[in-house]
Amino acid sequence: MATAVGLFELSMVTDAALVQVFVRPDDEKIGYYAVASAELKIGTSVAVASRNMGGVFLSSEGGKGNTFRNIGKAGEDVRVLNVQYDGDRAFLWAGLAAPGPSEPGNGCFAWALLGAQDPAEGWETYGKGWLGGSCVQLAFQGNKILAATYDAGVVWLERRNDQESWQTPSIGCGLPQASREHPLERVDSLAAAPLGGLILTGGKSGVFRSRDSGQHYESASKKLFTDKVTLDPNWLFCSGHHEIEVVSEDEKGSD
Repeated sequence: MATAVGLFELSMVTDAALVQVFVRPDDEKIGYYAVASAELKIGTSVAVASRNMGGVFLSSEGGKGNTFRNIGKAGEDVRVLNVQYDGDRAFLWAGLAAPGPSEPGNGCFAWALLGAQDPAEGWETYGKGWLGGSCVQLAFQGNKILAATYDAGVVWLERRNDQESWQTPSIGCGLPQASREHPLERVDSLAAAPLGGLILTGGKSGVFRSRDSGQHYESASKKLFTDKVTLDPNWLFCSGHHEIEVVSEDEKGSD
């Protein structure tokens, strides 16, 4: 768990207590925005994104205390981490916060997870065509990378390639609209079916669902339904066997 006062772990046993995992000195004063883990053939890797633009730290020893190393991005405002699996390979994705609410943002970065080794290419930049402001969440559908944004809905890359540009949904895609300055309402949470098709988003206007990988959305949390079921005159809805007793006004003691 990434918190404002450090990194913590909780064992999945009854009555377990939080245990602090030390990443570096002064953890309690700085804290972390995000944590992500990856299950690799060579072991478990755990990454954390530091607050105050302190960079990303990676442990190739299952996230044990004092096993994290700095893998860069100091000076970048990394707020989101997630792991993409591609066959036997895994990639750590980092999403950036924009400097201000009117800024287009800088997109995301990816780091190939190789255990204790660093990839020769280091962090790969994916910022071409990014217009969403801050990256809020990341999810994956096969080769496709999905990013929930501050004001452009859910944007996507068709594949992990530095020549690819981020694609944005249309204003009329079905996600809630906000204002002229921020066309679409901020997407606070994002989930995607790994094999494609279904995407769910969450925000202040509720949950929205896409069945076509982000092209069109519909509300999945309506409180008012306009669908109607009609019956012929003098008919009644019946859910099973019922007994009806007819009582006259006199039998009820009415005047």
